[in-house]
Amino acid sequence: MSSFETLAKAESPAELSKRRTRYTRLMICLGLCAGGLYGYTLTALSGALITMNIGSGQLGRPTDFEQGLITSAMLLSAAVGAFAGGNLNNRLGPKKMILTGAVLAIPGAVICAVTPSILILCLGRVILGLAIGFTSTIVPIYLGEMTGAANRGRIVSVNSVMIVVGQLLAVSVNAILTQMGIGWRAMLWAAVVPGILLLLIAFVIKDSPDYLIRHGLQDQAIQLLTETRDLPEAEQTFKSLSQARENSSQTAAQNNSDSSFATPWLRRVLIIGIGLALINQLSGQNMVNYYAPTIFTKTLGFAPSMSILATVPVILVSAIAATIGGLGFIDKINRRTILTVGLVGTIIFLVAIGISYRFIDPSSSSRTASWVMIVMMMIYLVFVQGMVAPVTWLLMAEVFPTSVRGKGMGYANIALNLANFLLSLIFPLLLNGLGGSGTYLLFALINIGCLVFAITMIPETRGKSLEEIEAEERALGQRKSKN
Repeated sequence: MSSFETLAKAESPAELSKRRTRYTRLMICLGLCAGGLYGYTLTALSGALITMNIGSGQLGRPTDFEQGLITSAMLLSAAVGAFAGGNLNNRLGPKKMILTGAVLAIPGAVICAVTPSILILCLGRVILGLAIGFTSTIVPIYLGEMTGAANRGRIVSVNSVMIVVGQLLAVSVNAILTQMGIGWRAMLWAAVVPGILLLLIAFVIKDSPDYLIRHGLQDQAIQLLTETRDLPEAEQTFKSLSQARENSSQTAAQNNSDSSFATPWLRRVLIIGIGLALINQLSGQNMVNYYAPTIFTKTLGFAPSMSILATVPVILVSAIAATIGGLGFIDKINRRTILTVGLVGTIIFLVAIGISYRFIDPSSSSRTASWVMIVMMMIYLVFVQGMVAPVTWLLMAEVFPTSVRGKGMGYANIALNLANFLLSLIFPLLLNGLGGSGTYLLFALINIGCLVFAITMIPETRGKSLEEIEAEERALGQRKSKN
């Protein structure tokens, strides 16, 4: 094995600069495709649900239970994919895991589009869930490991921003197809496209430096590190990853638990990671993404075609907010500050939505109160998608130490997808039982708990290398264990 200095000097500074630019663009493309797949597959169903004709309700429409089942089937499967992806990442490497997710996404989307029944549709959604479980777990980790500290926030956030952009594309395509009189199956066929794009990107990416070092490929890891960050940070990262590999080998030989979540400081990190995942979902944005047309039809009295059309500006606001928040200031303002402000705004406008429902009469010919509620929903999504969502995805990719990053992100994604599954399953029932007002006031109450957790538990990570974050978490955990 060559020394770091020898390999680092083998390339000229100009050539390294070109390669760093090339890798940055490649990581942006990966974030675009992976986030696009996640967002599109999550939301494409929303327009199809209110025009679908293979259910057991009137005119073949799915019942409330069937809507929850179809929506949540993918999310439960995504939790399984997240667990498998997190555990297999260290063994197989991120390239194979991302490639597997892309390969699964294509037949899953096809099965959904050609389904003759609710049961087969759920099968296709299960396959899609495995796909996004793999990619949503591995891609944020991979982007974080392939990026220097100065740009990590923006690069990792490309994935979360593109989730919202993918949702916007889904509702826009749904609206266009509806206006053209094209059926719901075409809405689901369109989900094949992001799967194909991710597959093409997956073929050209490389495994991460962490994976290469753990498998004894130090020379390749050094080359990749120098091509993805400046030389001082590359050298520091190489030394930290090499030391982590040695510690992992020693602890495995001694049957020590420091590479699992048995030690107190790592348990605390796991609680933080799972808490971030739950905050991401309990903020409630996916209830808008999945059920906006249903909400507008059932509680506001809009016609189905108008409901699909009205969803477009709502998700457009989300996409703009996510782009500005995730790419504009996420590396300029402390992560904790963004999360705290985002949750405060989320709570305020969840309450505003709940109150505005009191003035809505679906049977009235006037739609003024309904449009006021939709405006409140848009402002609410500015806080959720512009602040809460991007920073929680980023922090999940940052807080887990090297030795448990894959498993930790896997567990966090299990929590995220299980919460998503349960919320999507019960939301139609909540809407019927509590009404729009009660449902959104309940979410406001839940988010007060999320705010308390964020203030008391979440560490600040801006401007720090992944190794520095790990050192601070270890020191804090050890201090707390002594008290």
